[in-house]
Amino acid sequence: SSAPARVDMLAPGLLLFAPSGMVVFSPTRVPAIAAAPRPRATIALQAADGDEALGLAYRTLGIAEDATYDEITEAHIELSERYVGDSPRLAALDDAMERVVNEIMRRRLRGEMRPKVADSPWDERPVQREMPWVPVLIFLRKLISPPGFDYAKKVLPTMLFLAFVPWVAPRAAATAGLITYMCGFGFIYNRDKEDVPRDEFGQIGEIRPYETQPLYLTCALMVGVHFASKALAKRLVARLVGAPDGLESILKASLVPLGLTFCALFTRVSKPFA
Repeated sequence: SSAPARVDMLAPGLLLFAPSGMVVFSPTRVPAIAAAPRPRATIALQAADGDEALGLAYRTLGIAEDATYDEITEAHIELSERYVGDSPRLAALDDAMERVVNEIMRRRLRGEMRPKVADSPWDERPVQREMPWVPVLIFLRKLISPPGFDYAKKVLPTMLFLAFVPWVAPRAAATAGLITYMCGFGFIYNRDKEDVPRDEFGQIGEIRPYETQPLYLTCALMVGVHFASKALAKRLVARLVGAPDGLESILKASLVPLGLTFCALFTRVSKPFA
């Protein structure tokens, strides 16, 4: 009859039932159990708040803030194996991992991060459409470039002389035309190229292979200049009344060097393909 009275009197205490009967712990012993020392790292994590606690958790595990879940797990396992038997350190590791994983899950739920996996081939990707004239403009911007003064000094004397030859010696127009095409090809193709090394006797000491795309572009420019000069010479002669024979050939032989001079000075056939 006195047992219930003692239970009521010690209601704030802790009651523990065992097979042998009822054991009653007095209230004076409960604070002693609750006041057991906690690990320092765990106390620091609980005392910190927000970014400070999260940063401390990352430092406890020794990982970067952008670590993946696998890296976090591996760091936790490695440190747990290293500190086996150190219950305060293990408790701090468990607390740190819980905080880091919870932060990653919160960031994913808020849409602040995506899983680091390859894009699925079945995902619909936005089609990036480009206007057809944009690549052409980019190509022309790389192709057309004004010359430097030193380069102009190399091109102008030779090409202007070849343009003047047909008027002085019409019979040499064909020969001058052949030299014009050879010089024009060399000036256009070799612009921005390094000088070929030579030995002490002035002989070329290196043979360089042709670059296919610049070579084709140079040939296309020369063909365009040839037909444009031919059409322009024919049109000019047609407007003249009583034009002498051979004037069309002389005009063409003079217009070709001028066209090739323009191409040599204002185009860089290697730059668009660099």
